[in-house]
Amino acid sequence: MKYPIMLELTGKKVVIIGGGKVALRKAKGLAEAAADVLVVGLTVLPEIKELGIQVLEEPYRKEHLYGAFLVFICTDNREVNQAVADDASADQLVNDTTNQANADFFNMATVTKNELVIGISTGGGNPSYAKKVKLEIANLVETLETEEIAYRVKKN
Repeated sequence: MKYPIMLELTGKKVVIIGGGKVALRKAKGLAEAAADVLVVGLTVLPEIKELGIQVLEEPYRKEHLYGAFLVFICTDNREVNQAVADDASADQLVNDTTNQANADFFNMATVTKNELVIGISTGGGNPSYAKKVKLEIANLVETLETEEIAYRVKKN
């Protein structure tokens, strides 16, 4: 059983191993959350380099994980992925995007409007269905008046 949670990542070190499309999606969201992001990969997409985060185009080494709060494994190399999972310390949360058995957590699909955030999860079992539900919920949320949420947040 998974426990849903929202994390404050401002200034926390997050390491992404891999430099492709999955890494790009993770890096964008983490940069928006003001995390201290490091992307390590043999080849890193130009879009990742444009995010203003740390990028190392080199082979993975265990030292890349030092001090990381979260670790995302986003390569298509099983040996590297397993090495990262094995190298992570017990106090680091790992998301192996290629192997749920190696993951301590996974991301939920989210719908956001102003301060309202709705998380959608299938427990990692069916991400494509979660994406379908996300689109349906996004259509519903579009008509909601959410400005009151911001008022109450600022008032407290």
